Amino acid sequence: MNSRIDIDSAFASWNDGEPIEAGRLIFESIKKQDQPAWAANVLQRVVDRTGIKSIVIENILRCAKSPQDWNGGHKAFSLAREATLKLEESGNLSVEQELLLCTLLLAELVAKVTYNATDPVDEFDEDSGWWIAVCLKDILQLIGDDKFSEVMWAALCFKERDASGE
Repeated sequence: MNSRIDIDSAFASWNDGEPIEAGRLIFESIKKQDQPAWAANVLQRVVDRTGIKSIVIENILRCAKSPQDWNGGHKAFSLAREATLKLEESGNLSVEQELLLCTLLLAELVAKVTYNATDPVDEFDEDSGWWIAVCLKDILQLIGDDKFSEVMWAALCFKERDASGE
């Protein structure tokens, strides 16, 4: 990590309804080359917990986990964005569709973070990684599982041992 996470401030922001500030504090403490793995870990845990099956999301996870594929993050984002827009257009979403939508939005952010790790000239917004906490908070509210929320807070804070539930 670039700098130490101010975990107390991040946690206070998270609990005070300011997940964007928690996301900023956490994301800015992670080395750029570690950001795709961090983001993919958060997304993978959500996918594992929810059982969501999506080729688009699987592609983003594959891309983020393989540094040689990080340049594909831009295309992966575009494909995720198409899926997100299509789902949003359908309107009147069920809880399951809402969860899928939030997970697709999270996947979009993972793709952005992954692409940005290549230091491209056409970088996505530098705050893309901050929004991972916001999407995660929305997902956790939809799931409504306190234990999973604790596990995901640890994963968000890049604490692998704690995030595994051990």
